[in-house]
Amino acid sequence: MLRSLHIENIAVIKSLDIELDGGFTVLTGGTGAGKSVIIDAISMVSGAKAQPQLIRTGEAGARVTALFTEIDGAAAARLSELGVDASDGELEAERTFTADGKSTARLNGKSVSQAAMRRAVSALLSINGQSESLSLRTGDSQLALIDDYAESAPLFEKYSSLYGEYTAAKAVAEETEKLSREGALTADLLSYQVKEIDAAKLKHGEEEELRMEAARLRSGEKITKLARLVYRAAYQNEKGASAAYLTDRAATALEQLADYSPDAASDAEKLRSITYELEDIARRTYKTFDLGGSIEEDPAERLSAIEDRLDLIHRLERKYGADIESVLAHRKSAADKLDAIENNEARTAEAEAALAKAKADAEDAGAALAACRREGAARMTEEVCRVLAELDMPKVKIEVRFSDCGLSPLGTESAEIYISANAGEDVRPLALAASGGELSRVMLAIKSVKSHRSGEATLIYDEIDSGVSGATSGKIGLRLRKSAEGAQIICVTHSAQIAALADTHFLISKHEVGGRTETTAVKLSGEARIDEISRIIGGINVTETQKKAARELIAEGKKLKGRQ
Repeated sequence: MLRSLHIENIAVIKSLDIELDGGFTVLTGGTGAGKSVIIDAISMVSGAKAQPQLIRTGEAGARVTALFTEIDGAAAARLSELGVDASDGELEAERTFTADGKSTARLNGKSVSQAAMRRAVSALLSINGQSESLSLRTGDSQLALIDDYAESAPLFEKYSSLYGEYTAAKAVAEETEKLSREGALTADLLSYQVKEIDAAKLKHGEEEELRMEAARLRSGEKITKLARLVYRAAYQNEKGASAAYLTDRAATALEQLADYSPDAASDAEKLRSITYELEDIARRTYKTFDLGGSIEEDPAERLSAIEDRLDLIHRLERKYGADIESVLAHRKSAADKLDAIENNEARTAEAEAALAKAKADAEDAGAALAACRREGAARMTEEVCRVLAELDMPKVKIEVRFSDCGLSPLGTESAEIYISANAGEDVRPLALAASGGELSRVMLAIKSVKSHRSGEATLIYDEIDSGVSGATSGKIGLRLRKSAEGAQIICVTHSAQIAALADTHFLISKHEVGGRTETTAVKLSGEARIDEISRIIGGINVTETQKKAARELIAEGKKLKGRQ
């Protein structure tokens, strides 16, 4: 169960701590007191999207911490599958977020993703508000409720996996069919492209090498002059001593001075090293720039050939890619497509066979899922009708109609809930036939029978009494308290009848402290509880008559609890 809740710096809440018990708990209070803020905070610690706009004015960030205790073995096992250790029966969930949109989630002090927090906390707690009731109007939400009740998750996971294989096989089959239709024309074009690129015999890095060689040839005289200057100055010079000659002479002299100076031998070695480097630079320059005149081809003819080659490369790049690497990549892609076209007949047969098998497998899984849903829907409607009869809908009729929709992401059948709330009326789609109050009661009935079967520990209802009043509210309260047997039900309500039936009653109110509004939560008992229920009954000015009615409601609730 949700044992404690700490909320810090969210909207009108500066700092709020609530200690909770099992059974049936209600939160009441005036409009704007902060009840919805508490639900929003629980939603965020349950993995909902953080809302920086809710951070209290002037504060840098907000924090919500929820402590769950008495986690049973089944819930602990589900958490373990999610990588969360709750073997000691406890789980602390903490959510912090800042005004600049940064958010962190922690489970038992360990940082986790928002999705991981949502999966873990959803195993322990369920929040049902007006938006969830309104979602009953959509077919997908109705199908999700049926799946939840029927516990068809394993079958749905299997179907989803096979449906994914079916869609993948379908895409391959469609591609092979497209190749068959467009094959002849496309093959001619691809074959031409491959042959054109192959004829060029392109090499990686060739373009840059050709540009460098062309630049040399265009500046041949200048390059030769500079290269000869390097060679003569460094190594061989007919008109004077070269650098290598002079350093060699100096090294020899130092070697002869070695007997007279301890540094002379070391300096001689350094000069020898410089001599070798000068000679190496000179030889490389000689070879690189062909100072021996070994090139037989006319430089002008070679330059013309290079420019022709570069023109060919540029034409191919304009057609197939920005550089040689891109052109060669296009060639590979074209060759692969050409191969696929040429071998498409065999591939088409393989694709059609794979598609047929994938479709049959998905349909089989879909049929098993549909059978589970139909059986679950029949049981669910029967139980829900019994609960709704307790909630002032004694003549209600509910049925789920399934329609074949072929293979789809959600299954092979769609589902829609039909309802008749009054005697003599035909069933109509729930989205059209049910009022807001009836939707709330239907959602309560579905959730209560589901929680009873699955053993959900904590259910939170936010204004489940919306659209109903009087005796019906009291019956909703009885259903909530019955659901709280062996569980924890927390309900935000504006109904005196529901509040009077609670095991625990919190008053949520706001007060001005130091010029700022702050929300508080006070556990009520005795006269304080009578005063609050009186306020709900009568509004602003509480009378003795209203107090008497409040006492009677509380006393009646105790009697009814004794009969349950």
